[in-house]
Amino acid sequence: MKLNRLAIAILIIILGGTSCRKDRAIEAPTSISVRRQTQAAAAQTPVKAEIFPDKVTDRLRYNLDQSVSKGLPGVVLYIATSNGVWMDGNGWANVEKRTLMQPTDRFRIASLTKMFVAVVCLQLAEEGQLNLGDAIANGLPKEVGDRISGSKQITIRQLLNHTSGLPDPYNDAFKQAVIVNPTHKWQAKEVLEYAEGRGAAASRGSFFYSNTNYLLLEMIVERATGHSLATEIRQRIIEPLELNDTFMEVHEPSPGGFVQGYQDWNSDGTAENVTKPLLNDGLGLGDGGLVSSAPDLARFMRSLFSDGVLLRPETLEKMMTLVESDKRGGYGLGMTYTPTLWGEAWGHTGKTTGFMSDLMYLPAHDLIIVAWTNSGDGKQGDPSDLIQESLRVILGEDGR
Repeated sequence: MKLNRLAIAILIIILGGTSCRKDRAIEAPTSISVRRQTQAAAAQTPVKAEIFPDKVTDRLRYNLDQSVSKGLPGVVLYIATSNGVWMDGNGWANVEKRTLMQPTDRFRIASLTKMFVAVVCLQLAEEGQLNLGDAIANGLPKEVGDRISGSKQITIRQLLNHTSGLPDPYNDAFKQAVIVNPTHKWQAKEVLEYAEGRGAAASRGSFFYSNTNYLLLEMIVERATGHSLATEIRQRIIEPLELNDTFMEVHEPSPGGFVQGYQDWNSDGTAENVTKPLLNDGLGLGDGGLVSSAPDLARFMRSLFSDGVLLRPETLEKMMTLVESDKRGGYGLGMTYTPTLWGEAWGHTGKTTGFMSDLMYLPAHDLIIVAWTNSGDGKQGDPSDLIQESLRVILGEDGR
């Protein structure tokens, strides 16, 4: 279904922004025709139209209450379709000051950043500035490429879909370096040094999730454009979509800041505030450096699945081309596919110091759902579990 840019822009403004965890598996889409149906569904009337009867909203709020009662400092749930938006927050945005959590608050989105980076790379490919089949050695500074094992064979596409086989840099040695100097402003090439000399983590061509891939993509984008990754994301995505609560931490100003994050960083059994004083464990980088809000993320997701707004339809098809991941489902170019009881879901999860999040789009129901918490531990609950329970409330236990 083709919509012109004016119609899409009006739709986005009206919605003010508009994914779901695993349950019972369905067959993953592998054909172009199925992926085209997914894109068309992005602009269709949802199967379930009401937003929402009182008994549904009561149960959604009860789930938020339960999440906080289990020990999460705060939690947000945001649900959007073409018929409207429902959102709510519970708990504390700042425990020390007893500031209540609001559903429009900003937070560290962690690996959801990878979707933004992938869109930038795919736009550059559309413009002929990048070739996804090129060896990464051609796009990296020589001193970096020479230190990456297999850089003359690994392609940009393999970075995007985590099939490079490269190890992850966030190991015990890196954590110790952060403990020694918690306010150090890390650069991508510095973090990458902690992945060097460790050999391949998996055979090239098979899926292995590694943040190294997106640190390298940051450097490739910057070399191709002559601009910082933060600038490219801002000019290509943030400003055109008017994502006013989205910015690259460390590299861009953040008027008003964002909520405080909490985590048992010292493993002493107590969750500490890990945002003030600042604990920098690689903030503001291409693997997970964005701060955003649930409404901004929903608007981004709506735009991504609307023909021609961010990507050409054929490019979105490439983004949705899957490799088998280490979890049920698959991974495209910076985006996850998850089979659910309610149909296919596209999006990403995020986990970083002080925060966890999940963003999912269910095209069969034209439903976008965002859940996040300002806890990075995962011991008291997971946003993905909240999404699962919320979808049961909204769409039913049996998927009908």
